[in-house]
Amino acid sequence: MSKEDIHAVVVPKWGLTMEEGLISAWHVTEGSAVALGDELLEIETSKITNDVEATQAGILRRQVGKEGETYPCGALIGVIAEAAVPEEEITAFVAEHARPAREQRPVALGPVPQMLEVQGRALRYFTLGTGGAPILLIHGFAGDLNNWLLVQPALSAERATYAIDLPGHGGSSKDLSGINSFEDVADLLFSYLDALKVERVHIVAHSMGAPIALAMARRATTRVESLSLLAPAALGSVVNPEFVDGLVTAKTRRQVADVLKLLFVNEKLVSRELAEDMLRFKRLDGVEAALIKFAGFLSNDRRSFQEALEGISQPVAVVWGADDKVTSPITMEKLLERVDLTLLKNTGHMPHTEQSAATAEAIRKLIERAK
Repeated sequence: MSKEDIHAVVVPKWGLTMEEGLISAWHVTEGSAVALGDELLEIETSKITNDVEATQAGILRRQVGKEGETYPCGALIGVIAEAAVPEEEITAFVAEHARPAREQRPVALGPVPQMLEVQGRALRYFTLGTGGAPILLIHGFAGDLNNWLLVQPALSAERATYAIDLPGHGGSSKDLSGINSFEDVADLLFSYLDALKVERVHIVAHSMGAPIALAMARRATTRVESLSLLAPAALGSVVNPEFVDGLVTAKTRRQVADVLKLLFVNEKLVSRELAEDMLRFKRLDGVEAALIKFAGFLSNDRRSFQEALEGISQPVAVVWGADDKVTSPITMEKLLERVDLTLLKNTGHMPHTEQSAATAEAIRKLIERAK
């Protein structure tokens, strides 16, 4: 046996400023078999409470982290291995990597977002990983690059990944002058890739990001190698106006929280801090006008999914939550020859948050097929 046969479960980093997390509950007992994507335990931070999923199948050999204790990001809290791995090797692995929570010190924050001026606009982006044909991550309506925090580390293990704030969103410029369609946004993103000297990319796009990604794929077929569309909007399914209009008009934290709950099956993911962060963002100069403009783009895009796929020669995957309240999964029977469909149970409009491991695996499979 080797160390490669032993897999660490660590405290994930769910935000650029997250330093530690509290283990509120273990869902799996020592000695239990786990599959890829199984929920192992629940971790609380100041901004989010979420479940840590298994990134490796096997047996939970050790619960190193204790309920009620706080550990820094990256700290060893569990060990997964097959039954054939000797117990003494598990003990040695834990001894090498783990210490009591009270002795742990916060880890360095690591990479931080960067800014790049493109076509006279400042765009914020965050990059992880190196090598390979890179992945461009495009968020949805009123989102930002932080939406990818649960899947970007997994995807960056084999290649460079670029998560970007669209104009009018996150830390990017709020000025949308000259941007009058999703095609204009696609042109801007190609200019962004040109500035980084990135020639070919795999695109992963969520919700409103899907029509932008398809516009890029139609415009430059030799530059886009594959398309992974998560809960795609404006492509044959009606976007719930309760979400789009509600988010534009919400004025209080409670109103914002009620709208954000439409994104998830697990409504506990909408913390007070998440709602307050969204409210602070909405109050920035230019944000309301930008959201209204993007909402108009969404309402004007009436193409069916079949029409949207016209001119698309690249491999396409769709990941959809079966319980999506924002964009209802459309009938896919006629599309299955063209599309790798993953329909996730007990999942809403944010599959990359509620089932990050399964979502990352679907993306990796498509990229492998596109080679």
